[in-house]
Amino acid sequence: MNDHTQRDQIIEELELANQQLARQNSLRHVFLVGMVYGVGFFVGSAILATVAFGIFRPYFSQIGWLHRTYETGTKP
Repeated sequence: MNDHTQRDQIIEELELANQQLARQNSLRHVFLVGMVYGVGFFVGSAILATVAFGIFRPYFSQIGWLHRTYETGTKP
């Protein structure tokens, strides 16, 4: 009788695992996860680029066309 109960519990757990995998592999779930990762990548890249440009600003200011463009953008 104990083997039968244990087998039923295992089958129940496997069915729950299959349902969860089916939800995770659904097109809607995959799309939403992709959107979240895409937005996170975009925001993270923007932050890293901002920090990098801030740190390396003295080097970038020595590039002529970049310096002129920056000055033009800061004039009122």
